[in-house]
Amino acid sequence: MVLRATVLAVQVWLLAALRPSDPNVCSYWESFTAAVKESYTKPHVVPPTQPCPGSPLPCLQQRIAYRTEYRQAIRTEYRRRYQCCLGYYESRDACVPRCTQECIHGRCVAPDLCQCEPGWRGSDCSSECDQQSWGPGCGHRCDCHHGAPCDPLTGVCSCPPGFADPLCHQPCPPGTYGQGCRLPCPCHHQAPCNTSTGACLCPPGLAGPLCEVPCPEGTPCDTPCPCQNGGICHPHSTGACVCPHGWMGEICSVPCPPGRFGPGCQGECRCHNGGHCDPRGGHCQCAPGFTGEQCRERCPVGRYGQDCQESCDCANGGHCFHVDGGCLCQPGFQGSRCQERRCLPGLYGLHCQNRCLCHPQHSQR
Repeated sequence: MVLRATVLAVQVWLLAALRPSDPNVCSYWESFTAAVKESYTKPHVVPPTQPCPGSPLPCLQQRIAYRTEYRQAIRTEYRRRYQCCLGYYESRDACVPRCTQECIHGRCVAPDLCQCEPGWRGSDCSSECDQQSWGPGCGHRCDCHHGAPCDPLTGVCSCPPGFADPLCHQPCPPGTYGQGCRLPCPCHHQAPCNTSTGACLCPPGLAGPLCEVPCPEGTPCDTPCPCQNGGICHPHSTGACVCPHGWMGEICSVPCPPGRFGPGCQGECRCHNGGHCDPRGGHCQCAPGFTGEQCRERCPVGRYGQDCQESCDCANGGHCFHVDGGCLCQPGFQGSRCQERRCLPGLYGLHCQNRCLCHPQHSQR
């Protein structure tokens, strides 16, 4: 009986695990058998020697009487069962959709249907938007001009060098060039430059990479090698530039981006704690308060500032902040240098809440 009660309890729990109100839950009828106790009428013979029912006199002849008896029987019954509908499976007492293919950059929202994250598409959300589309399902077209791609999530244009308008429609303002038009033209004599590469467009009478060379009077001249910032043309006939340390680009007009250094900016330096990389040699220029080859270490105790060249000047055991030299005072002291006693005589502690237990010294006779 205990085992049967346990089995029934488990069945009831399974039936109640899924919510019938869940639209992804389906029901069906299940047949089962149960042992029941049923009543029936059984005839029996009443002999004549026995008193007739309802009379003290014996019956003259035997008769058939009926009485109710009970017996065990097996009955087939039906109950409603719940299960996840086709295409769904049970997870944490809920029916969730099943996708036979994993949704790489999305989630399964219906049987074999992936909802992709913005910037992704495909039946399994594994294909990124092309450079001219963005958004959910890559359904939006980029508004960028001059063939500029856009961000697959936001649609923001990534303008090529020489264009800075939000839609890459307008060229860089005069006197600027490069990515985002952030670089000033280096040309002499107010000569304009190519908004994309920074190459100087020398007016008549001037030559050189920066238009810094006057032409001989009455003689036209040109610039055979356009390389800037010390770059050299190699081989000379092709005009290809070999850039010095710290510069890159077609004519060596683009400085290395943060974290890069060396010829063509091929080197990568790892400066920590706000340190900056020297684009020429790759050395880390540490922020105030830090030192070491990669700016990993704080200044030694007692030193602070740029390159740890400053000496701390904290009194009464105060500790010096390694960045700007500010003093962190010990309990009981205050002031810019911790030079002022904060507590009254006989008290000490962070808030002067402790009383000294010192005994006065007695003079010796």
